[in-house]
Amino acid sequence: MYNNIKNTFRSLLLAAALGACQKAEPVETWTDFVDVSFDASRVALANSGQGIFIAAKYNGYPIKWDLSQKKIKVVEGEGKFEFYDIRTGETVAEKTIDVKSGTADEYILFQPTLASPVSFIDPRALDNETAPPPGHIKLKVSNYAQDLIPFNKVDVKMYIMYYDQDFNEIRHEVGMIRDIGNSVDEGDYHILPDGVPDGISDYAYVFEFMDSETGAPLLNHGGTPYSNYGFMPVYLSPAPEKHIFSVYLNTIKAWGETPVFIRKGEDFYEIAVNILNYK
Repeated sequence: MYNNIKNTFRSLLLAAALGACQKAEPVETWTDFVDVSFDASRVALANSGQGIFIAAKYNGYPIKWDLSQKKIKVVEGEGKFEFYDIRTGETVAEKTIDVKSGTADEYILFQPTLASPVSFIDPRALDNETAPPPGHIKLKVSNYAQDLIPFNKVDVKMYIMYYDQDFNEIRHEVGMIRDIGNSVDEGDYHILPDGVPDGISDYAYVFEFMDSETGAPLLNHGGTPYSNYGFMPVYLSPAPEKHIFSVYLNTIKAWGETPVFIRKGEDFYEIAVNILNYK
């Protein structure tokens, strides 16, 4: 009799449990993954030729990052992406993103030298930047050549250079950009006359570098003001529509000794001007 009662009680418990399971909402056991694109092709920690020293974390934990495909696979929702130097563990850049399926956003990281900070570049940053007046350009210069320019604050004097019909070099000052930033996250855009004479289609901009505090120019090995070719708008493809340019300076080793280069120790260098983006 006791066993019959016990078995009946167990049956009632089992039936109640089954009934509860039937009434419960189904539990989702899977979720979609989304690829988020981070482009490190312009990051020295990834492409200096010395090795790949950058890796990623997602919400505090290391995560696989396919640098060649630029992809990090995560779930939808807000997440924190951190990028760190694997040699030291130091976080060099971070970004919080609300990840959504079906989006094609690409985030571009930028670091021209191993000694410079890592920044994010917005490829659409210039879309909302207002164009300069006709006959002018809008220019931002970022200084990553601080090892060659020994000034606390740097001004850039810009010239236009072209050749006349007799192939004589003509150079005219266009204007001055005061106190340029030391990274792409610093400094402002400046409006300058484009300086292009009527009938001239082939020209270049040339830079000289000045001490903001004293006005003294940066000198080359020959003892005269150092200058370099800045950029040539007419050779950009696609052609600029709004004439807005963001450029950065960095150091490159020269091929040998000559008065027009900058000497540092036993070697000679140039300051290269590179276009970061334009519109």
